[in-house]
Amino acid sequence: MTPARGTRRTSRACGLLVRTTLITLVAVGGTVAPVGTGALGGRDVTAMALDGPRGPASGPARGPAPGAARPALATPSARRPDPRVTPPPTSAGPRPVAPVTTTLQTGCAARGSFDSVEAINRAVDQLHVAPTFLGADVGAGARLQDGRRLLLFGDTLRSPDVAGHRFVRNSMLLSSPGCLRAVLPAGRGAIVPDRARPAGSTGAVVGYWPMSVTVTPRAGQDLVTVMLQRVRTTGGGTFDFENLGPSAALFTVGRGGTPQLLRLVDLGPDSPDVTRPAWGAASVLSDGWLYLYGTAGSTEAMTFGRSLRVARVRPDRVLTRSEWTYWDGRGWSRSAAAAAQLIPAVKGTSQTLSVFAQGGRWYALSKRDDFLGRDLTVWTAPTPWGPFDTGRTVADLPSDPETGVLRYMPLAHPDLLPEPGTVVVSYSRNNTDLATVLADPFSYRPRFLRVRLPVGEVRSTRYAARLAP
Repeated sequence: MTPARGTRRTSRACGLLVRTTLITLVAVGGTVAPVGTGALGGRDVTAMALDGPRGPASGPARGPAPGAARPALATPSARRPDPRVTPPPTSAGPRPVAPVTTTLQTGCAARGSFDSVEAINRAVDQLHVAPTFLGADVGAGARLQDGRRLLLFGDTLRSPDVAGHRFVRNSMLLSSPGCLRAVLPAGRGAIVPDRARPAGSTGAVVGYWPMSVTVTPRAGQDLVTVMLQRVRTTGGGTFDFENLGPSAALFTVGRGGTPQLLRLVDLGPDSPDVTRPAWGAASVLSDGWLYLYGTAGSTEAMTFGRSLRVARVRPDRVLTRSEWTYWDGRGWSRSAAAAAQLIPAVKGTSQTLSVFAQGGRWYALSKRDDFLGRDLTVWTAPTPWGPFDTGRTVADLPSDPETGVLRYMPLAHPDLLPEPGTVVVSYSRNNTDLATVLADPFSYRPRFLRVRLPVGEVRSTRYAARLAP
């Protein structure tokens, strides 16, 4: 993967380094790209995935059908949603849907027991999953209700034997006790396929980099929402990439089954503007809301970090952008332009980050100044919308310009080997020299560590005053 212009990552073929991302699940103002053609009882399957078989997701709110399962939502917040704002309407819980695409799993790669961070790293350094997965970055994950763990990766290196697909923009693995499998679509390309070129076009192909994943459980299966960013190559150089905006992919996964892609949605027009908030750079479910965090770059000289904002929506209404609201510093506004800055760009977050709750506190975890920085940092807050403190360094995570080693995009995994007061974190590894990665694809895999979470807050008086409601 690659950072956006002005803060890109490296390696053209691998798409190395961090990217400017944003992924959200919004269909309003975006281009809807259905994947496959499926129907159930004459109704659109994608609409049913979001809002049940009675009508499209944009329709009026309805009461639940008898026996309909409500989404099971994770991590309660430390404070209830702001009472000053009328919440968006809640629709019926999503009902089961039928898959509209066909994907398959590879054979089981025995991975041993993931009972410690050290065991995970041993597997990462040694495990041969399949010729279709040698190395990759990102590794955003979520747990399915059947206990398996789904992992989404960015630019993925494959064996030379996989003709036509040595690199793909994204890939998926499924982890279960003692077993790791790759998930492959028909044609063995990216799990979220590249955008189709218009007829007669010779322009660059637009692909999709994953950023964050949430799971909405329902009876017998899960709806998995993957937040993505669109990217295209602009030339033959290491940094010749553009990030064009957010997208969303929806998958359905039956108990013990294979994830099936329902829909791919491009959100808004293509634009390489790095100052737009990348909604969905992190996402989390809490108290019946889906919180979508947006990171925005800066055009100020020597500013490599990103600022942070937050929006929220009911999870089954996420594709209806008009029902999103944005924290403006005092309440929830319908105007995206009113979204308040929770963390400033100066010494700010990476393009992609994690936000999660533990012990009644909220944490934002990222690397200051993106891939050019070195401080793995945790910011704390009493609620999902802040106010966040000025952050505290919890680990050293430098890149090495002399050797070309890149360490970037730390992501928290709160449900992985949980221990109070700590969190397991993964970070991506890469190299600016593509030949190095090709010679040792295992060096292009995430690595894991456990960090201790800060107790209390470190706050600048001036910064706190700027964020206070």
